[in-house]
Amino acid sequence: MSHTFLEKISGVENAETQRDVYDQWADSYDKELTEGDYKTPARVAAALKSVLTEAELATPVLDFGCGTGLSGLALADAGFQHIHGADVSAGMLRQAEAKAVYERLFPLPVGNPDPGLVSRYRLVTAVGAISPGAAPSSCLPAILMALPSRGRLAFSYNDLALEDPEYMQWFDRTVNSSEAEIEVDETGPHIAGLGSTARVMVIRRR
Repeated sequence: MSHTFLEKISGVENAETQRDVYDQWADSYDKELTEGDYKTPARVAAALKSVLTEAELATPVLDFGCGTGLSGLALADAGFQHIHGADVSAGMLRQAEAKAVYERLFPLPVGNPDPGLVSRYRLVTAVGAISPGAAPSSCLPAILMALPSRGRLAFSYNDLALEDPEYMQWFDRTVNSSEAEIEVDETGPHIAGLGSTARVMVIRRR
């Protein structure tokens, strides 16, 4: 397995450069992650499903930072019926569209998400999307605070995020705030072939 882009993206801090790297990565992203035994999409989908009723699986879900759509496929496999995706990379969005699991796809601005987009959803996922080399640490509270009351965010923090003081500062402030109720908190495999882990959580906005 080649780790070229996985290694490269983690060291890229400039947001515009990150987007360019993801555009370049789009064609080989699925192969690289699949060969690495990428567990997090299925883990996040299962965690979100575990706190919902069967009827709530028909609630539209926004897959924030959807990438090529591996996370959308996992949501569909878990039984979610109306999946929308958003990403900063046009190349990634083209790959996601080809998977035919998203009803709608949106381009994202670099930086924090548009609260007007997030506020239209009661369910949001962020699978590997908030971490060094991807969305900034401030995206976590930005998404939570844009949700309507009792809306849910299911997300993952990988090893890089868990070891980064800035990401953990925003993480602790967000999940321990008066606005958040923790429903799921599990640590498990991320990219199993690399031995990496991720913390998967579901938080509900009060």
